[in-house]
Amino acid sequence: MSNTPSDSGKQALAHINTALHAEAGNDEEFLVTIGGAAAVLCAFIYMGSMTYTFAHQRSWNGFAALVVSVIFALVALLSAVPLVMARGTGRSPVVPRALMWGTGVVLAALQLTAAVLGDARFSMSTVIGITTVLAVPCFGEIAGRGAHSAA
Repeated sequence: MSNTPSDSGKQALAHINTALHAEAGNDEEFLVTIGGAAAVLCAFIYMGSMTYTFAHQRSWNGFAALVVSVIFALVALLSAVPLVMARGTGRSPVVPRALMWGTGVVLAALQLTAAVLGDARFSMSTVIGITTVLAVPCFGEIAGRGAHSAA
């Protein structure tokens, strides 16, 4: 039996399809990796701006400001974990998504309150802190999208 042009075309199409599916798997892993790394970076920047707000605008002890800011940044990061896990297992992401976004909004409100409470010195650090703490859920959504596609 000889290979006809249509048989070799079908084989080529099957090879391309297999390669595309393998590439799509890498894209989902890429989304999880990039989303997670960007969320960590945003949480780190938020930690720095919140530490600045506490230490310079609220006159906290530097170590106390750092410890509280680290805890807030970890809370922001950990709030994205349930969404990624729910998406990865195929469960409904409604409650984890609400938890993640609610945590981001509360932490942004804490940043704003810490900056303007008292003598009301609104600085660029406050804008950066609010933006980055709200970026953590955004990148959590990206990581969750990749986990959903990979499942």
